[in-house]
Amino acid sequence: MEYKRITSKGGVNIPVKLRRSMGIEPRDAIELDVNDRNELVIRAYQARCIYCGSEEIHLKKNGKGVCRACADQLVDEYVKQKRKELA
Repeated sequence: MEYKRITSKGGVNIPVKLRRSMGIEPRDAIELDVNDRNELVIRAYQARCIYCGSEEIHLKKNGKGVCRACADQLVDEYVKQKRKELA
């Protein structure tokens, strides 16, 4: 178990040994949660589809994720719109 103090700005440094074991790299996003026993839980951030919330990410852009189903739907809608414009 590691012992750390919270900084005056509310930050906590996660030791490199723990980050490596969790697969967290510098500048990665993390999720913070509190469980039923009032313990802080830290997880590597799992990107979710910005449209449906699915964790099955197909495309990522600027930290945002889109699943395959939503990406297909967006492409279909885009193609239909372009066909109308060109007709």
